[in-house]
Amino acid sequence: MYIYPASLLWNDKLLEVKPITCERIGKKSIFLWMFFLCLLSLFDCHRENKNFLKEDSSLSLFDRKREYLWIDPNKNINSPEILPTEGWQEFSKSTLGFETESDQDLWLRFSDRGLNTFKNPVLFFEIGLEYLDVYHGNKLVYRFQERDYVFPHIIPVENESKGYIYILCRSSYKGFIGVDKGLKFQEHSEALVHLFLENAARSFLSPVLIVLSFIFLGLYFLRRQERLYLYFSALLFSCAIIEAMNGFIGFSLKSYSYLTIPLMYVNLTLCPVLLLIFLREIFPLFFKKIFQILVIIHLFVYLQSAIHNWNKGISFLNNEWDYSWWVIVEGIIAILASAYVLIKGETKLKLITYGLLAVIVTGCHDTLVDMEILPYQYKLIHIGFWAMICQFGYFVFNYYWNVLKSVDTYNQELQKKNKDLERLIAIDKDLILAKELQRSLLSDLHKEDEQIRLIAFSQSLHSIGGDYFDHNKDSLGNWAVLMADVAGHGISSAVVAAMTKMAFAGTSAYLQFPSRVFNSMNRHLAGKTKGLFITASYLFIDTEASTLSYANAGHPGFYILRKSSPRLLEYKAKGRPLGIFSDMAYSEEKISLEEGDKIFLYTDGVLDLSDDHKSNFGEEKLKQLLWENKHQSIKSLRSIVQDSLASFSRSWKFQDDDVSFLVIEYKHSSLIQDSE
Repeated sequence: MYIYPASLLWNDKLLEVKPITCERIGKKSIFLWMFFLCLLSLFDCHRENKNFLKEDSSLSLFDRKREYLWIDPNKNINSPEILPTEGWQEFSKSTLGFETESDQDLWLRFSDRGLNTFKNPVLFFEIGLEYLDVYHGNKLVYRFQERDYVFPHIIPVENESKGYIYILCRSSYKGFIGVDKGLKFQEHSEALVHLFLENAARSFLSPVLIVLSFIFLGLYFLRRQERLYLYFSALLFSCAIIEAMNGFIGFSLKSYSYLTIPLMYVNLTLCPVLLLIFLREIFPLFFKKIFQILVIIHLFVYLQSAIHNWNKGISFLNNEWDYSWWVIVEGIIAILASAYVLIKGETKLKLITYGLLAVIVTGCHDTLVDMEILPYQYKLIHIGFWAMICQFGYFVFNYYWNVLKSVDTYNQELQKKNKDLERLIAIDKDLILAKELQRSLLSDLHKEDEQIRLIAFSQSLHSIGGDYFDHNKDSLGNWAVLMADVAGHGISSAVVAAMTKMAFAGTSAYLQFPSRVFNSMNRHLAGKTKGLFITASYLFIDTEASTLSYANAGHPGFYILRKSSPRLLEYKAKGRPLGIFSDMAYSEEKISLEEGDKIFLYTDGVLDLSDDHKSNFGEEKLKQLLWENKHQSIKSLRSIVQDSLASFSRSWKFQDDDVSFLVIEYKHSSLIQDSE
């Protein structure tokens, strides 16, 4: 069967590249990755008090006396000079903070001895939450008023002793108030170098993640049906932003903290969501639904937490504190799903899952550290990111390596498809020409004289079809009308329809005899149609005698809408299709016509038209439609029937055959003139 080129999907398959799966990873490969992770864990850039410089002259402040004092903020004590000398308490462990108490400011103090050993000393601490005033003696040397700031502070101080360093802490964060992590005196230049080296791995990792993100985005644009690449690209980009917002970059952009803080926390929220969406795309159907539910719950929990912690704007730290437990739950579920894939999944999923497990486990570790469930010793998330890069880097480059090795094969396929394309274009041009030729063979869709008005409609299934109608007027003003339908549709049916046209043209000498017309056409067509038979209905309208003679060759009958009749008139005649046997005989019948009669002829494609429920339009529905519109003009009747058929089949979406019909109105004006 011929298929119309417009329906072909060759353009979608022209550059098709089949997905290439990775080879199974052996035990040796797994051990190599484990060894690599061990090396990374030894080279941890976040371990407290790590020596990156050969000679670190910093003075840790955790080995000296540190004291604190809670002060009611209503007392308006904003200078060390008016602080009470009594009531100070010493910290009992290596910390400089507590869980936040409502309506209380926290003052910290510790000795400034040893400052004279530095040329340009600074006070360094990794995290200070949230609003800070730092005094050297009674002199204010530093004030910071940003909320949710979790980056280091490097505060220049004088290199002479003034007794104490005082820090006034005010915090809206309910989880902690004070100074966290590292606290020491350092040389200014040494502090900057130390901060840079501490965060070098993360600073380097961020652009690597961005490059990988764009690589996967490019893979998505090459194969848009693989949404996996799009989701992973977004996940990598979010991870890149998180890694970029490290201590060194965060400190360097402190003056733009109103941008860096929301950017970091938004990505900390989006990253788990993107990870769940990515997992939903690659995991089996059962887990897809679970991850989809987790995404919805995650967004709901975050929104509820944001509303609950709203205090003159969003509080990112309190928000994170409230929904961290849910991130842990998500991580546990993701670990269980990953374990399932490692046992039951495909090789490609296993490769991806190794990298994901590393991120999930290290991310859960760091979340538990932030929740103070685990002690602070290491920040492991960047190690997880590196493991993920190695696994996915292997996958990406293995994919492209196989693509490069297959370039010759793809070029050959491309050349073959280009030849197919040229052939299809040539066929398409031939079809356009054939369509124009077939139109030239068909009679006019609208014809009218003093006695007859005729209007037709035809909707082919493809460019060209097998439905054919013709009409002819003799020298006496009588009309001959033929409606034919060749079995099948497409090019072969159109060729047989053209043969039918030529056979009908040879009967012009005896158009007034329908049986002779069909007998002649059948003799010319029999044995030449290669099994394609033709059904037809032929009418001869004698305008002077007001009669209609007709014959039928296996075709549906015709209807007459008559003003004086209380019902729709239906006429059928017996006869077998044309082109089967040359010795077939056809009979004819004759009826009288009345002024204003409307004659409706059609092909079986009208009755066989389907809707989206695979129900046919059917004869009864056609009869009802004609009878309800019997008083309409034939032009309006044609439009009503056409629109009803198109609507029934959803704009011909469910058309399975050529559809044609023809409406004739008998005006009988000659008799009116005779009576006058």
